[in-house]
Amino acid sequence: MADSEVKDVHDFYFDGTQITVSAFGVNISYSLSNPHPKDQSDAMKVTTQAVTRTSLEHAKILAMLLKKQIKQYEFSTKIDIKVPDVVYQALQLDSSDW
Repeated sequence: MADSEVKDVHDFYFDGTQITVSAFGVNISYSLSNPHPKDQSDAMKVTTQAVTRTSLEHAKILAMLLKKQIKQYEFSTKIDIKVPDVVYQALQLDSSDW
């Protein structure tokens, strides 16, 4: 199906994700944070934008393809996409894994 034939496709922005992995698949919720929180509890209020579900195999291939494409983008544009160390630490990630 050509892009011009796609009907009812929702385009949305998200700034948060929650990922759940089980023996049967991967569930990803995409959310949008409160833009003007008054306090910490107000900052925790998020709106779920969408939920996707897929197989473990598809999620693994998707992660590999996403990494490949972003690395190609960085290489071709000579732009190194910076992520602050505090973000890696908060997500218990190691920047060297990139």
